[in-house]
Amino acid sequence: MRTKTDVDIGPERAATSSVIKALLADLIEYELEQVAIAVIRENRNRLQEAQELFEEIGRLEAASPTDEQLGQLRHDYRIAMLNLHSHHQVVSLVVERLGFVPEVDGQRAALN
Repeated sequence: MRTKTDVDIGPERAATSSVIKALLADLIEYELEQVAIAVIRENRNRLQEAQELFEEIGRLEAASPTDEQLGQLRHDYRIAMLNLHSHHQVVSLVVERLGFVPEVDGQRAALN
């Protein structure tokens, strides 16, 4: 594996996609596939977290919660959804660069 310590993204504030593309530019296919697998796993974890929070909101609403309890849970859910959706861009760019969706834990990831 090459040991390039710097990724030059220029002196200006770069768009997220430009930074991601620069970070992936020098990776060989095997390295890129390992990155893709890692980001897909992370995306699955983020999706699971958001789903659990969504379900907890439903359970809590049925139990007559305090406004504070429900407000905090809704806040946590919003943050989880923001994190999930921002991570979608990473997954998309990595998979696009790789050229295919790798098998992860015996399954092919479905990209929407």
